[in-house]
Amino acid sequence: MNAGVLKLLLAGEYICPIRYRNEYELLEDPQEREETQSWLLAVNMRLARLGDEGAYFMAPDVIGASDVTRIRTELKEFRDNYGPAVLLLDFIRQSDVGGKLLVPGEYVVLHELERAVSQSSVLETQLKGLVNVITSAAMRNSNHENLRRLLDHLQRDGYVILANKENSAYQVTGKIDQLYAVLQFLDENKVVPDQEIDDLEDALQGDLLDQGEEGVP
Repeated sequence: MNAGVLKLLLAGEYICPIRYRNEYELLEDPQEREETQSWLLAVNMRLARLGDEGAYFMAPDVIGASDVTRIRTELKEFRDNYGPAVLLLDFIRQSDVGGKLLVPGEYVVLHELERAVSQSSVLETQLKGLVNVITSAAMRNSNHENLRRLLDHLQRDGYVILANKENSAYQVTGKIDQLYAVLQFLDENKVVPDQEIDDLEDALQGDLLDQGEEGVP
C-alpha cells in the first residue's frame, strides 16, 4: 500500500492519469487497489471512481445523516463551490471554433485562446465579464494576462495541469468528470432552486451537462 496514494485520497484529491499518473497506475494494480480499499474501510471510507476508467477518490463507506446534511449544504452552495469553474470552462469551450469537448486528456493552449479572443469581440467582452470570477484578474490587464490567470485558476482548482511550460499548454484532468457528475445530479434531483441550475445550464448551453456521468458525485 502506497503512502503517497493514501495522502492524496485523504486530502480529497482525484487521482487520474493526467494529474497523478504514478499514483493512478499504482491503483490500477488489483492488489494495491485492494490494500488501499481495506485501509480506507477501516476508517469508514471507501475507494470510489468516476466511471470505469475515471479518477479515483475517497468517499464515505456508509452515508449517514451527517453526511447527507453536509452534502446537501455543499450542493446548495453550488454557485460558490462550482459556479466559477463552470463559467471559465464554458468560456474555453466557446473559444474553440471546432468545439472543445473538455474531456480528460484534452489540451488547452494559451496562445490559441488569446488568438480566438483577438478575433472575436464577443469573446473579448465575455472575458472582461469574467474578471470578477478569475482569481487575480483585472480590467487593466491585457487579454493574455487575464487568460493566463484563467488557466491558473482552473489549475489551482484541479481541473487542468500545466503540461508544457514552454508553450503554456494545459491538459484537462479527470476531476472534470466530477463537475459533470455534480451538474447532472443537480439537474436530475433538483437539489438547488430550479432557477439557479437553469441559469448555469443556460450558460453552458447544455453541452457540459450532456457529458455528465450518472450517479452522486
